[in-house]
Amino acid sequence: MDVINIKSKLYNYSVEFTDDVSENLRAFPFEKTVYLIDKNILRLYEETLSCVGRTHTYVMEAVEHKKNMDTVMDFIAFMQRLGVRKDWRVVCFGGGISQDIATTASSLYLRNVEWYFFPTTLLSMCDSCIGGKSGINVGEFKNQIGVFYPPKKIFIDVHFIDTLTKDDYLNGWGELLKFSLTEEASFYESVKQEQKLIPCANIREYIRRGLAVKQKVIEQDEFESDLRRILNYGHTFGHALEAYTNNAVPHGKGVIWGIDVANYLAVQEGLIDKDLYLDIKKLIRKSFLQEEIQIEDPEKVFGVIKTDKKVRGNMLSFALLDGKSHLSVHPLALDDTLLKHFRDYLGETHAYYMS
Repeated sequence: MDVINIKSKLYNYSVEFTDDVSENLRAFPFEKTVYLIDKNILRLYEETLSCVGRTHTYVMEAVEHKKNMDTVMDFIAFMQRLGVRKDWRVVCFGGGISQDIATTASSLYLRNVEWYFFPTTLLSMCDSCIGGKSGINVGEFKNQIGVFYPPKKIFIDVHFIDTLTKDDYLNGWGELLKFSLTEEASFYESVKQEQKLIPCANIREYIRRGLAVKQKVIEQDEFESDLRRILNYGHTFGHALEAYTNNAVPHGKGVIWGIDVANYLAVQEGLIDKDLYLDIKKLIRKSFLQEEIQIEDPEKVFGVIKTDKKVRGNMLSFALLDGKSHLSVHPLALDDTLLKHFRDYLGETHAYYMS
């Protein structure tokens, strides 16, 4: 059995790689199981999920504007009507949005009900499925409410990736690229040598390697007091780009762009040399962002960053490379100097893509 065991201060849990979801589902007692399923997954995998009781299934539209407390409370109301008690189980099928709703609702309802997760996107398989962190939006602001409440068990079937769009595939690669630059130089070199990343024949191995990197971080800093903040590498500017474009730019694309911006800032701060920045930039352009991300209003992007929940006074801690395959948390003032660096990045990147 292919299993990763995760240590947690709440309770230990595991990730199991599986090739037979139907068999895994049969282990859950129908009369005490409630399902939360992304409606697209229910449509695409109707036969695989045929053993799931429809009367016990809450079907949700997994889109960003549904990732709010209204959806959390609607799912809780569904569980109430069904008579869910503490000895029931919640089983979730979907990506990060479905996971956020399941995590939050399962934690709040009856002060917690056990839940299990079948991630169906590359992003949720390689990253968000472990760590137990949820994020719920409030109005236009992302991830303002959340809890730490991991699933009791995670089942990964990489066959779900087969029906992903290119953008959804790219969402996962944003995190995998981050992990390849976080700790193990050979991970990054393997990614560089891949001839085709979307789709990728070796994706199961990269998922495992990505989870292994994240596992080491969350087992040392489960509740994001310090070390876990390095996992925000690329996310500060990435999330700002998502907000700036009203989510027209998907999460993974935003993170990859954010990694490029962060690497430029690391050069300006004297943390890495320009050759490393350009080496990563070359991979990003070749494999992920063939077209330039153009920003017409840099001040607006910068304004979004100032609303980041991690801002303290006028300072924000950025996860930046300080060497090959090594990150550190580096505080930067949100001032005119940083805005100038961002403007310079945009100008130099435009020239790079025009060359």
